[in-house]
Amino acid sequence: MFHHMKGKKLNRLVPAVIAGIALSGCQMNALVDDAYEPTSVAERYPIEVKTASFKTGLKAPTGHLNANQTNAVADFAIEAKRTGSPKVQILYPGGSAASRNLANNIAATITNYGVPKNRISVKPIRGGANEPIQLVLTRKVAVTKECGDWSQDLSSNYYNEPYPNFGCTQQHNIAAMVANPEDLERPRAMGPVLAANRTETMKIFVENSTTGDYWTIDGESKSP
Repeated sequence: MFHHMKGKKLNRLVPAVIAGIALSGCQMNALVDDAYEPTSVAERYPIEVKTASFKTGLKAPTGHLNANQTNAVADFAIEAKRTGSPKVQILYPGGSAASRNLANNIAATITNYGVPKNRISVKPIRGGANEPIQLVLTRKVAVTKECGDWSQDLSSNYYNEPYPNFGCTQQHNIAAMVANPEDLERPRAMGPVLAANRTETMKIFVENSTTGDYWTIDGESKSP
């Protein structure tokens, strides 16, 4: 009888213990997940690469560009070539024949700067001669979240942790200084070797002509 009752108690106790362990495991996981908050600058303000459009307006009702506008077209073409923009649009007011001819001339100029023709699109938009011709360049840019999170009272930061807005301007400056945002996504391919420089460097190394020489203040080479 005693052994029989003991077995029943164990049968009741084992499921309860297993359920308690399972619940405690869930609570531990929940605590770990809820307790983590990003504190590093890179986590709070990650730099991302996105595609953005940039516009340049050229108002030329007579169908001719002045010197400043010509330079603006050249700068636009150089930027399109440098960034490898996949899409360049020239939008001209469809109600003006002079603007249409000028748009085609601008497209030819951009092509002369090395931008492939299949990347250039010339399209009409609503408007007359007084409306500007729009040059639209699509390229990748590096961006991060906006600054200005002053939600935390800095006088009550007892744990001395970085405040929410800490490092935001630094991340914005880094994103703005990146010459080619695609470098943040993948490494660049190696360029060709400068054969002339390599040959001259190897010549100096083989001949060892600089051994024992030193330079004086007047710039003349002396030997000890």
